Order: sequence, then C-alpha cells, then structure tokens
Amino acid sequence: MRLAGLAAFVHAANALQVDVALIAGDLFDSVRVTQEEIDAALSDLGRLQMPVVITTGNHDALGPPSIHERMSLRDAGAHVHFLDHPDGSHAVLEDLRLTVWARAMVEHHPGNDPLLGYTPHVQDHWQVAMAHGHYFAEHETPDRSSPVLSKQIGALGCDYLAWGHWHRFLDVSANGVAAYYSGSPSEHGGSYASANLVTLEQGRPVVVERVPLPYGTVVGTSSVAITTRRTVR
Repeated sequence: MRLAGLAAFVHAANALQVDVALIAGDLFDSVRVTQEEIDAALSDLGRLQMPVVITTGNHDALGPPSIHERMSLRDAGAHVHFLDHPDGSHAVLEDLRLTVWARAMVEHHPGNDPLLGYTPHVQDHWQVAMAHGHYFAEHETPDRSSPVLSKQIGALGCDYLAWGHWHRFLDVSANGVAAYYSGSPSEHGGSYASANLVTLEQGRPVVVERVPLPYGTVVGTSSVAITTRRTVR
C-alpha cells in the first residue's frame, strides 16, 4: 500500500470538496502489509469528508489469504461503503441521487468477469460502476486475467465506469459510456501520480480531469478515482 499516495488522494478529495470518492481496488498491495500500515490506511480513510465507495482488486482480493480477513474497512467510519459481494452489489447514496455498483474480486484469473451481473439500480439516480481488470479493444483477443471487452463497456448503459488495475490514465469509453482508468496516486516510473475528477451534470457530457498528486515514498500499489456531482440529476 502506498501510504503517501493515499494521504495525497484524501487531501485532494477534501480540498476539492468532491461529493463522493471512489477506490476501484488495490487499496492494499498484499496480505503482508503490517498492522501499522493497516491502521494508517484506516486513519486516512477516516479523514475523508465525504462518502467513499471501495471495492477489491487483484492485490486485495477476497480469496484466501486476504487482507480483509485481518481488518474491516468499515472501521474507518460510517461514511465508508465497501462493495464486497462476489456477485455484485450497490451503494445507494440517496442524498446525492447516486448509485455505485461493483462486483468484488475473489480471484484474479482469465475466467473472472469484472462486469458480470451489472444492473442499474435506482431510477433517476446517476449510475456509476467500478471494475478492476484488463481492458481489451474490439480488435484484441483477451489473453489476460479479469478481461473486459470494449463492447461490454458500451452495453452497460451507465453514466460512468471507474476503472482500476492499470497504473496509468486512459480513456476507454465506448458507445457513449464514459470509462476511464484513473492511474495511481503513487505511480512509480510512469508519467505522474494522479486521480480522476469526474463531473456529472444533467444534460451535459461527463467531464473527466486528471488531478496531479504529489508523489511520496512507496510501500505498494493503489488505484483510486475521485468522482463529483455538481448538479443533481
């Protein structure tokens, strides 16, 4: 887990006064992180001044041995929504008229479909999905674990898909569905550490801005997105 990156993400989310923060998997690098690092991560999450919705990735999957056998993200506060159901689940944020869906990863393998079972949930809410895996364009043959095809994204019908896994910013939108990898708040050896600021506004296209974050000392990996709703649908 990259504690400096997580701290920078929390600071940016609070400074920007976003409506909700999303963490699309790999908050923790492995089950081998120390108790001190777990406590620090929970403390950082506790400082967020808005709801945060979190799901699992390949580094912090639910399958044993799992970091989630040692701790509970919900201990960070009532504002933490952990989408940990292997068949998919929704976080309903009624005050924001926003619904977020994710299918928690149990095991990272070629048969794992991160978008399997997605459905919109509450009518007239903004519909956001989170997924953690490998993107494949139409002309590519899936040959990696947790694949998602471009045509799957295009068929979702949601307002935004927040991607985790690749440590770089990338637009993979399809058929009118805005979908972006956020990169990592603790990226090492790439362009620069960042998170995504996503604006959902009635009657306008989704706007995604890459927010630079200060890079600090690394301990592991993390994939994070920020989302904000400035106009209620």
